[in-house]
Amino acid sequence: MAPLPPRNPFAQEQAWLYAHAVVSLRRRLRRMGVLPEDAKDLVQHAFFVALTRWHEVEDASEGRKRAWLEGITWQLGQNFLRLRRHRVEELGHRGLDLASAPGSAIDEQTHATRLVRAALDPMTDEARALFVAYFLENATLDELTARFGITRNVAFRRITTLGRGARARLERLSRR
Repeated sequence: MAPLPPRNPFAQEQAWLYAHAVVSLRRRLRRMGVLPEDAKDLVQHAFFVALTRWHEVEDASEGRKRAWLEGITWQLGQNFLRLRRHRVEELGHRGLDLASAPGSAIDEQTHATRLVRAALDPMTDEARALFVAYFLENATLDELTARFGITRNVAFRRITTLGRGARARLERLSRR
């Protein structure tokens, strides 16, 4: 008895593309600021979207297929980061209202002051202004480029670096 042909005639080609593109797509998402576990999920979602739209590139070259897949992944990553930023900001403001630290109001204020100092003190004045404008004043990348005279890419890189540094300092402080 002969084996049945695959239901999808492009299954092997799609599997090969996945095997050779998954690492670079995850790396690209990580550079955008997506966490590793989220990058893994987004790449899976990108391939799901690609499979439903495979007819668009089934006759295209390998390079064109990779570029097409990178475009899908990039767009999903951008949408994810926008949504995550919105959720984090809303949760942050709401979370401060809902969370009550043990002790008196003076203890809470002292603790909050320590956290803010740990996050902001090591930064230069310009870096602190950029950090505050983006994370606390909700300035967009376009507003930051106009205000600080830098490109969108530079603003994104600096914000990403400043955010990682602040998170790392706060994590070290919370372990104590």
